[in-house]
Amino acid sequence: MKFLAVATAVVSTLLLATSNVEAHVTANPSVGVSGAYFQTNFRVPHGCDGNATDLVIVEIPKNVTSVKPRATYPWNTTINMVPLAVPIVTPSGTVNTTVGSITWSNGNLADTMYEDFGLQFKLPQMIGPLYWSVYQHCVNGAWNNWTNIPDAKGATAGFPAAVINISNTTTAAPGTASPSTGGDNKSAAVASQIVGLGQVALVGAGALMLAML
Repeated sequence: MKFLAVATAVVSTLLLATSNVEAHVTANPSVGVSGAYFQTNFRVPHGCDGNATDLVIVEIPKNVTSVKPRATYPWNTTINMVPLAVPIVTPSGTVNTTVGSITWSNGNLADTMYEDFGLQFKLPQMIGPLYWSVYQHCVNGAWNNWTNIPDAKGATAGFPAAVINISNTTTAAPGTASPSTGGDNKSAAVASQIVGLGQVALVGAGALMLAML
């Protein structure tokens, strides 16, 4: 019975670890090419302490342009405009506003389900991580504000912001998942290792439990 209790504790711990690997809002895919058009989905994986999600806001980072959201039935989709600091003069006229955020409202996403909120846009001319603030509201009035970025040591406290890693390589096609460099690649490798170890431990613990019966 002692061995059975230990095996059960190990399985429970690993299940918790693997479930937390993707317990925050992420961009999928999360690797793009500098200055290229890109399509991704911001995945909301859970609610607020068991409560359903009824509103999601994705804030558009500076210098991201040509933003167009994907309609997600039955959610209402709103494009929120903000003034440009410096108006852009074009042959067809002067552009004074840009997309500041996208809001999906009047939904009811159960805590036991996930949803992808899609965006199409043009990435800025830059190399490195581009962080996206995502605000999640639930039916109980609670907010999950996914806005925190890593500190100088690479640690992120609280609710981490979604991230898209931008490179200048032409092998990373816009809108397709590609191996990333830096932190995201390491995170993906760690997540894969954790899941793999969890699967091995589950099989081993299962065999141990059967042997004990």
